[in-house]
Amino acid sequence: MDEQTCFCQQCGNVFRLRGLEKESICPRCGSARITELPSWAPAGLVLSEAPLEWEYECQSCRHVFKLPVPASPSKEKEITCPACGAAHIHRITAAGSAPLYCG
Repeated sequence: MDEQTCFCQQCGNVFRLRGLEKESICPRCGSARITELPSWAPAGLVLSEAPLEWEYECQSCRHVFKLPVPASPSKEKEITCPACGAAHIHRITAAGSAPLYCG
């Protein structure tokens, strides 16, 4: 079955719903104020508890830097090191703690 990733505007919970479910309510707080998120959004995340930036380390020069969380996985692949310009970077911040954009 087709699933959609949803964001509760009431409590900030991110969860998945099956496409055939008629009632779209948050399983955490019961609110019907939900918005559909991109398919890459991880479920089980509470946005209010997530950091606004991710930390990266350049694999070429070992420079550690922070950037705002990218809007999608493809945007993250475009990141380069601000110190040396290399594209070989490693995210230090765990993906499960990332905020999502629903807009």
